[in-house]
Amino acid sequence: MNLKKNNDCALDPYINIGNIIKESRGKKNLSIEDLSFLSKIPISTIFGIENNVKELIPPYPFIRSILLKLEECLSLEKLKLIKLIQKEYIPTNKRIKRNFTFMKIDIFNSWHGSFIYLFIIIISIFVLNSYYLNNRIIEFKYIEKKSS
Repeated sequence: MNLKKNNDCALDPYINIGNIIKESRGKKNLSIEDLSFLSKIPISTIFGIENNVKELIPPYPFIRSILLKLEECLSLEKLKLIKLIQKEYIPTNKRIKRNFTFMKIDIFNSWHGSFIYLFIIIISIFVLNSYYLNNRIIEFKYIEKKSS
């Protein structure tokens, strides 16, 4: 049981953050409502952070500023809560690799289809133009009158 708790703390930093906030709030004899009034952070957000309710915890850029405000209001060491968030919880700006297949192209309703259609038309014009430019030979046949 004890190993499972330590394992969860290693995987989810919000458990440690919630415990630190609860302890600091208890030392200062503040209720959640008092801390909410001091920090101007909604009660539900503080409750979500303390009890690790994922639906109540905002996404990373917002939670970072909330944790900074809580550190300030609870007189905690600066950036103590922020350091607990591991790098894997911080989103990175990786480009999403898109899989491109010709079967997914809607020729009539997408820009991909329009581009392919335009490309085919231009290639067709060049092929027909080169064909007619190379075959401009005019042959004349003399028609002879048969004499009777």
